[in-house]
Amino acid sequence: MITIFIGFSFNSTIEGQGLRSVKNNNPVTESYGELKVYFIDVGQGDSILIETPENNFILIDTGERSYSSTVINFLYDHSVYNLLAFVGTHPHADHIGGAEEIFNAFNVLSAYDPGYPSTTQTYQRFLNAVQNEGCPLYTDDDLDPGDYIDLGSIVSCQVLNINKDASNANDASIVLRLDYFGVSFLFTGDIHGDKGDYVEIDIVDNWDVNVDILKVAHHGSRDSSINYFLDEATPELSVICCGEGNIYGHPHVETLNRLQNHFSQIYRTDLNGDIMITTDGFSWDINYEKPDDKPIKPTITGTTYGDTGIEYQYGATTSDPNGDKIYYLFDWMDGNTSEWIGPLNSGETAYAWHKWTMAGTYVIKVKAKDTEGHESEWGLLNVIMPRNKEFKRPIFNILLKYPFIMNFLQKFVKI
Repeated sequence: MITIFIGFSFNSTIEGQGLRSVKNNNPVTESYGELKVYFIDVGQGDSILIETPENNFILIDTGERSYSSTVINFLYDHSVYNLLAFVGTHPHADHIGGAEEIFNAFNVLSAYDPGYPSTTQTYQRFLNAVQNEGCPLYTDDDLDPGDYIDLGSIVSCQVLNINKDASNANDASIVLRLDYFGVSFLFTGDIHGDKGDYVEIDIVDNWDVNVDILKVAHHGSRDSSINYFLDEATPELSVICCGEGNIYGHPHVETLNRLQNHFSQIYRTDLNGDIMITTDGFSWDINYEKPDDKPIKPTITGTTYGDTGIEYQYGATTSDPNGDKIYYLFDWMDGNTSEWIGPLNSGETAYAWHKWTMAGTYVIKVKAKDTEGHESEWGLLNVIMPRNKEFKRPIFNILLKYPFIMNFLQKFVKI
């Protein structure tokens, strides 16, 4: 068992939308303070800071080297000057690329790494930084799955995977389960479920992975977060660390669909920026930098010129940044509105029917809301409904055969 004693002040100033969720697994009758977990937006990479109620801290990964200043400034902006523990989940640049800069900027007490052999410059810079810091480095030679990292008396941190002999660097990842009374987190690095060493299957078969909040493995890759794993994990919240418009297409739609099918609320650093989850061990709050969680303004299709008394079909389509299910509300602007239609999948079209009884120009309004209650702006469509004229006079049909008579009459008579 490895013991870490960590302490410094961290004051959150992140602003954004919030969500309150409660899970009564282990009710807390006395307040012991708050546990805070920060998912720092480092593009296509991971960087996570954990702050315990006892002011013990652990930093998991840094993202690419180009984001080192982002992480350093994030900490400095929150009056952080000492980091006494660092976990590099595995030796890929999008996870430990900025480690050297972090070690140079902060006092680091201890470091953790699976010990997976790598000859890259990124990994060598990490090892040099640890050596220059003079802190101990704990690897697979020192830790086994099932061991605990001591973060204090009221927070539990268990190692579920660490494997220097893995078939690939991703599956060597250090996986940590964090528990604070009835609220639990799982940090998964880049482990796979459908290829490589099938680590997700292994940890399901050997450890308790039923958690409230999941750091989705491998930036939402289709080869991770498999159904076998999610059936046991059942996370209420899932956080995906990925970069906007990344070349890998992360997160893959297959993963998003699996998470949605397991009723997990999805948050993403590419859409939401820095994400902070705060818990008292009984319930949690989530705050994020970018409030881009509402559905996009719907697009409306259908007849724009018609007659009164006839029922017309209209469609509305939008998408949700998190892929949440969507409901639609049609306002026909004649005193009538539809019921909320749904839930429908993101990108699926909702249909409604309506007929106007009075001639006029109308603006159809449609808005969408997701399953979390975030509402879109109104989508608009102009429609014209003139009188439905019926000419029953036989003389009118005769006059239509002689246009010159019609032209003459139109100068003097309104037909």
